[in-house]
Amino acid sequence: MIEDLARTQHRKVPRFRYLIDIAILVAVTFFLDAVLGFFVQVPINLQIGFVLDAIGKVLLIGVASVLIWLRGEKLADIGLKSPANWSRTILMAVVFAAVLFVAMYLSERAGFRRDMSKFAQVQGNLQLAMLGVLYAFIGAGLYEEFMFRGFLFQGLAMLFGGNRGAWIGACILQGALFGAAHAYQNPLGMLITGTLGVLLGIIVLASGRNLWLVIIGHGLYDASRFVLFYFQGPPLG
Repeated sequence: MIEDLARTQHRKVPRFRYLIDIAILVAVTFFLDAVLGFFVQVPINLQIGFVLDAIGKVLLIGVASVLIWLRGEKLADIGLKSPANWSRTILMAVVFAAVLFVAMYLSERAGFRRDMSKFAQVQGNLQLAMLGVLYAFIGAGLYEEFMFRGFLFQGLAMLFGGNRGAWIGACILQGALFGAAHAYQNPLGMLITGTLGVLLGIIVLASGRNLWLVIIGHGLYDASRFVLFYFQGPPLG
């Protein structure tokens, strides 16, 4: 399957073009963070943080989309394409989110807790919880899957040569970077999130490099976590 996926990529794009695009996106990300830090006094409340972060993530998706277009590819090349069966995709996403929710809940009850204290304000705050649910679909479901399992995953795989080993290596590396991006959750949180990132990458490969299953599933899972945080608060590492 991986060989078939590799053959569908545009061979005319130089391999290092993908590295350049990744570097540009990282630079833009740090630039936006710097601009936000200059104009917005920290710490900021969580409600404003949700809104500003969602806006920034939508802008970054736009930047990534332009980079994809400039190298002569389409969003479908990174996995943003209609699935063969929407009903089955949505059902599988719901099942995935439910299984992951139960697994994480039980692991936390057993003492394996990530530090989610930054979301403590959600407990008992219905308005903030509802905003968190909306943010989950934009900031987690759409943004993280578009960037990590789409833009970054494909970019790394093509940079490494586009063969079976390249896709496997890219899957592991994007998962590790996904974990590092969640450093605020403590080392255990980074390990758990990184492992989840690899699992999501495998799901993307198994679904023919279609992102919609993980976009919907990831969004539903994070949304359900905000509902849980509303009732009992987040786990404290």
